[in-house]
Formats: sequence, C-alpha cells, structure tokens
Amino acid sequence: MKIKDKNLVKGNMTLSLMLIFAFVLTLVGCSGKSNESDETETAQAQPEPAQVMPFQLTSSAFEDGGRIDIKYTYTNKNLSVPLAWGTPPEGTKSLALFMVDLHPVAGNWVHWVIANMPADTRELSEGVSKTEQIPPGSLEIKNSFGTVGFGGPQPPVGSGDHEYKFILYALNVESIELMNRVSYERFQEIVKDNVIASVELSGFYENK
Repeated sequence: MKIKDKNLVKGNMTLSLMLIFAFVLTLVGCSGKSNESDETETAQAQPEPAQVMPFQLTSSAFEDGGRIDIKYTYTNKNLSVPLAWGTPPEGTKSLALFMVDLHPVAGNWVHWVIANMPADTRELSEGVSKTEQIPPGSLEIKNSFGTVGFGGPQPPVGSGDHEYKFILYALNVESIELMNRVSYERFQEIVKDNVIASVELSGFYENK
C-alpha cells in the first residue's frame, strides 16, 4: 500500500510539473504576440513622410501644350495667367519668369518679365500682374507692347497658332539687374551664369 502511495504522489508531482511548464509556455507565447502586436501598431502609427512637389511649372488655366483662353489676351481682359510650381532646387535664392512668343512672325515677342521673386514663392495667381499682390520685392518690367507687366497673346490675324512659352528660372542670387525693357536673348545672357534650374510651360493661341 505504501508503494502505491509513493507512485501516486510521484505521478501527481509529474502532472503538476507538466501543467506548470505548459502554463509558462503559454505566458511566453502571449508575451511574444503582444510584442509583435505592439511593433505592428507602432509601425502603422508612424506618419508618412511629407511629399515634396517636384520643380515643375503648371497652370490651372491650361495644360502644357493646351489652349490659352481669350480672357488672357491683350485686347480682352488681359489677365495674367495663373501659374504654380513645386520646390526649387537647393541653393535657390530667387526666381524669375519670362513669357515669350516663339512664332517666327512674332520674333520672340516678350509678353511678361517678372524677376527677383523670393525663393519661397510657389505661385502667381490669376491677374496678379501690376497689382500689390505680386510677391514682395518682385520686379516687373516693360513687355514688347511697351507696357509694364503682363501683356497677353495678340498674334496677327491669320498667322496661325502661336506658342507662348513660360520659363521659370531658379537663380543662385537674390536679385538681378534689369533695364526698363529686355529682349529674350538678352535676358538669357543676363541670367545664364546664375541659373540652377529652369522649367517650362507652353500654351497656344490663334487669332483667326
């Protein structure tokens, strides 16, 4: 009878140890799952990095290669075209915009020159030319019409489609010196040593 009791005790102890071991394994497993869950939640909670808009020139009025509305023409409302762009390259200290008619009949007719825009400028809203809303410190000079600021498309009747190119320059200087009026060729000569990057946008208009 005593031998039977010892075996019974020994069996109970073995069972108890097995139960304790199983309980410990369960705790370890739960702990691992909790850590994995915490890590997953932490990864999901991390904010996505901010997307930087590329240095591209766009307009809400037309797509690149699209048609320019009549309200922007010189003899209509003559509103300056809305323009926007992304972050310029590192080292940019100012921005300059040049609008030119590239049609052979026009002979690189200058429609708009605005220079010395602060480097943090990201847009020129519609009709901003010749108003107090132009970026502070900016300089507008005469176009080929002989007026200061924006001069909209006004191609000769029957001369076909004219391409109006807007060129935005990122410069490594805070300002450039310009005379009252400047040609397209002369402007390129003035800024060539200070250009970090440039982007372009083209719009078309025909006077039938």
